[in-house]
Amino acid sequence: MKRICYLSWVAVALLAGPMVAQEKLVMAHYMTDMVPQTNRPLIRWIDPELADPFGSTARLGGLQQTQPLASLHLRDANLVTAVDFEIHAARQLGVDGFQFYYPLGDDTRMLQETYNRIIRTFVQRSDTKFPGFKISLCLSHPGTSRPTTEAQRVALWSQPIRQLLQSTRGASAWLRSPAGALLFYLWVGDGLAEGVPGLATTAAGIRSVGVAYRRLTTAVGTPIDYIYQVRRPVMDSDYVAAIANTFTGVWGWTASDENPRFWDYLARRCREAGCLYTQSVYPDYYTSKVYPKGDTTHMILSTEQALQKGLSGLQRYYRVTNLAQTQIQLLKRAVAHDVSIINYVTWNDFPEGHHLAPEVNHSFGPALLLKHFKRRWKSGVSSVERDEAIVFFKKYRHDVRPRYAVALKVKSRSQDLSVEDRIELVTLLTAPARCTLNGQPLGLVAAGLQVHSIPSQPGPVRVQVARQGRTIIRFQTPQVISEKPLRTDRLTVSYSSVFEREFEKLFD
Repeated sequence: MKRICYLSWVAVALLAGPMVAQEKLVMAHYMTDMVPQTNRPLIRWIDPELADPFGSTARLGGLQQTQPLASLHLRDANLVTAVDFEIHAARQLGVDGFQFYYPLGDDTRMLQETYNRIIRTFVQRSDTKFPGFKISLCLSHPGTSRPTTEAQRVALWSQPIRQLLQSTRGASAWLRSPAGALLFYLWVGDGLAEGVPGLATTAAGIRSVGVAYRRLTTAVGTPIDYIYQVRRPVMDSDYVAAIANTFTGVWGWTASDENPRFWDYLARRCREAGCLYTQSVYPDYYTSKVYPKGDTTHMILSTEQALQKGLSGLQRYYRVTNLAQTQIQLLKRAVAHDVSIINYVTWNDFPEGHHLAPEVNHSFGPALLLKHFKRRWKSGVSSVERDEAIVFFKKYRHDVRPRYAVALKVKSRSQDLSVEDRIELVTLLTAPARCTLNGQPLGLVAAGLQVHSIPSQPGPVRVQVARQGRTIIRFQTPQVISEKPLRTDRLTVSYSSVFEREFEKLFD
């Protein structure tokens, strides 16, 4: 089905732009309303005050678990300044473009009045100040609170998309498919189609979703191809064939590290069908979002509701990512499949904890891994350019009970939190060197990327790397591992030998 539609769209796409080679890109999902415009009050997800254990949410030990560096250090930034900071930071950390969260709901005024203004600014600044940086939309969880038909939903949501595209007509920043059409992402997007309430589970259902988005494309009036989010990792031949033959590309989300046989199978079927298999990557997952304890409806509590329920009535979501290992595994898969796009599950979804953007916990450690694998992915060169070292660890052992304890709902297939009771050192060395972690000699470590670990132990983490009797790397982490933690906090801490250099570049 895709082949027939694809050929028809090629003719239309030629009117919109030339056929383009698929450049290898790192795209990151951007939570649109979390742009750090610091000349006005920040929304709660990026407000450092809510992370303060002695602030307005002190009786919870502080509600937020993250503190974005932009929120802490970017002063009095208007929208343009905030957008420039984000693109500059993204490029510094190895990201080539953003795909923007674009929720399709009852009231499209938020999209037209707020989201479009933000995204339009990113498009304009990409074109004028940051040429080559790419922008896309991620059409997300279409749904209405009242009964509607597919035709009504298409009419409702085509209007704000059309408005945004008309206001950025001719911009070169928009991400395009190999055929020259705009290339948009879908996230939990099946509900646009008639008779598909949440997730298409059959080949016929997938084809119905494809038809719905072609109708949306027609209503928008601009050639658009779609990257479909695969949420049913089942080796169902007809179902997978329908996906690969209906959509221009596919991507996954935070469970992309599980079911590796399925993702390999999907990648092969996509290659055979001429569909773009793209690799999704995430470094961590632990939520600042809180939910009613025992709830299964994903009802996120407001700050006021969380305070009312108190610690005993709350739970947070968590995935065991085994320190840096999930990210490394997924980046290796991107290289092995030689994908055209690596998707970071998010740049700035701080409340879910899978952000790449610089923040006090993750700092620049995950980005150093990305840049190492990106160089290998794009050039085929596996050697490293300079000596670097990164540590990853949890703030306390899994069996220590914090003073302000919140229940965890572990969403990963792995339920064993004890595997993260380690301090992990990742070395990127130009030549062999002797490494020491917390005073424990690791011996002569080979060049390239190497991973080492020791059991978690209280106190700061100390790293020393020496070559030919000369210390070339030495640092101590500002964050310590605690025996008596204040609050439940399972975010992975990373710190590296280049923190000060990267921090200065970020705010220069």
